[in-house]
Amino acid sequence: MSDSKTNKHAGRSVGLSLLGNGLAGTAGTVAAIYAINTPSPVIGFVRLFIGAITLLILAPFLGGKLSQLPRLITRPGVWIMGASSASYQVFFFASVDRTGVATAALITVGCIPVSAGIVGWIFLRERPSRIWYISTAIAISGLVVASLGELQTNDATGLIFAVIAGSGIGAYINAAKIEVRAGGHSSQLPGMAFLLGSIGLFFVVRSDLLQMEWTTQTILLAVYLGAVTMGIANGIQMLGLRGISPGVASTMMLADPVTAAVLGVVVLGEAVTLNGTVGLILVVIGLAMQSFSAGEETPKRKSTGRHRSS
Repeated sequence: MSDSKTNKHAGRSVGLSLLGNGLAGTAGTVAAIYAINTPSPVIGFVRLFIGAITLLILAPFLGGKLSQLPRLITRPGVWIMGASSASYQVFFFASVDRTGVATAALITVGCIPVSAGIVGWIFLRERPSRIWYISTAIAISGLVVASLGELQTNDATGLIFAVIAGSGIGAYINAAKIEVRAGGHSSQLPGMAFLLGSIGLFFVVRSDLLQMEWTTQTILLAVYLGAVTMGIANGIQMLGLRGISPGVASTMMLADPVTAAVLGVVVLGEAVTLNGTVGLILVVIGLAMQSFSAGEETPKRKSTGRHRSS
C-alpha cells in the first residue's frame, strides 16, 4: 500500500475513532440532565447489556453473519474483551467512591493509552512512534492541569482500582485489535464481548438491579446510554481500530473527556476555569498531533487465527 493510501486509511480510522469516543463522551451530560438515583455499577451493567443487544441486532444489517456468533465464544480475545469491559465498570466506580470523580477519571483515562501502547508493543509488535509519546504526554498533561485542585490521592486502594480499570481498557483495545485482524466483525465482536461481560456483572449488581424503579425516563435514559454511548459508539470505534495501532486508538479515547467538558459548559452551564481551559487546549493539541501523524505508524499485519465466514 502506498504512503498516500496508508495516510488516507489512517485518517479515516482516526476520524471514526474520534467520532465514536466523542459519542461516548455524551453519556455524562445526558445522565446529569436526567438524573436518577441509581448505583453506578447498575448503570454500568445496563450500558453493557443494552449495548450488546444493540450491536448484535445491527450486525446482520452491517454484513455480520449469525453463524459466526457461536464461534466468537471460542475466541480468547473476545473473553478478554468481555472481562475487561465488565471489570472496568466495577473498578472505575469503586475508585470514584474512594477518590472522587476527578481523580478516578484522571488516573483511569491516563492509564489507558500507556497500557495499550505497552501491551501493543509487546504482543502485537506495534512499536509506538515518537510522535505518539509526545502527543500522548501532552494530552495527559492537559488532563492533569484540568483536574488541579480536585485531586484526592490519600486513598491508595482507590488509586489502584483506577489503574486496574484503565489497564483493563488497554487490554480490551489490544484484544479487539487481534480479533479485528483475524477478520472479526466490527459489531459482533464488541456485541458478544459486552454480552459476556454483562452476564458476569449481573451477579455483582443483581440485588440493586431488582430494587430499581423502572419509570419511562429511566428506560429512555438506559436505552440512550446503552444503545448510543456504548453500542453504536463502540461499533464506530471498532471500525476505526482497523487502520490504526492500539496505542493511537487509546489516545483517541481522550476525546471522551474533551466532549464531556465542552458539553458540561455549553449544556449544563458549568463554570469555565483557567485550569480547565488550558487543560482542554493541551488535550486537543495532543489529539491533533496524533491525528495528523497516525499514518506514520505502519503496523505489521500478523494475526492469531482467522474468523471463518461459514
